[in-house]
Amino acid sequence: MSMTIARLPHAGLVKRRTKFGRVFTLSFAGLLLGLGSAVAYSAETGNDSRVLPEIKWDTTLNKFQFDADKFIGQRLTVKCPPAAVDQSFSGVYGTDFYPSDTSICIAALHAGMITKEGGTVTIQLNPGKPKYAGSKRNGVETDSLPETRRSMSFVDGPGSDETNKIHLAHIPRIDWDTKFTRSGFAYRRLVGQRFSFRCPPAPSNLRPRIVYGTDTYDFSSMICRAALHAGKITTQGGIVTVEIGPGVPKFVGSIRNGIETNSKGGTDRTLTFIDHAKMKKREQSANK
Repeated sequence: MSMTIARLPHAGLVKRRTKFGRVFTLSFAGLLLGLGSAVAYSAETGNDSRVLPEIKWDTTLNKFQFDADKFIGQRLTVKCPPAAVDQSFSGVYGTDFYPSDTSICIAALHAGMITKEGGTVTIQLNPGKPKYAGSKRNGVETDSLPETRRSMSFVDGPGSDETNKIHLAHIPRIDWDTKFTRSGFAYRRLVGQRFSFRCPPAPSNLRPRIVYGTDTYDFSSMICRAALHAGKITTQGGIVTVEIGPGVPKFVGSIRNGIETNSKGGTDRTLTFIDHAKMKKREQSANK
């Protein structure tokens, strides 16, 4: 079975015959999903059923090999446990933005993202700051520090407008043949984590390629093609956010939005696409 992309020369119904003779019908309006492109956004708050890593109070981004330039603008979500009675809260620098090698949970407490009872936080890696000013907040006193190469901040935390602008400015642009396994973010240990990409408008001569799955896709899927099938973008492109998921026993193919996907046996990791209206509001606010 091959993936078939329907061409839409006018606003009517278009029929295409698959490799094995099946014909499907698609409306032009249905493919466009209304006016403009649909955009997928990462959900950082609200109901979150992901299985996320629980870290220690002295854990830094280095534990996940996340403190690297290629991750600038991307986000990592973790759980902080309750603090021990004798937990030290020293050794942290900055306010709102912290050096990238900072202890995540202590910085989160200082930023007001959690209490000493712990909680879930989403960190964003950013370019470094020319300097970091210390302050006293929530029982944590941070120190001042000169420039570092990279910094980190908290999504929905203090400085969120700047955090969101950095996120949007650093979303990597990919093409319609880019597989997630070639994106630079396909770390199998990062189950539950989400990564954002920018798909350009599809080329007029977009060739058929094989994609596996429906809603849940093979780990090596071509990101933009799978996103189009999932209804997260149109052929006009847009921002998509994928979540690394656990394995499934099988992938089931289907026909959606002009793309036919295939069925096959399962793998140990999967991809799904995230859609969150709150992130759209962040983008609108950041672009004002």
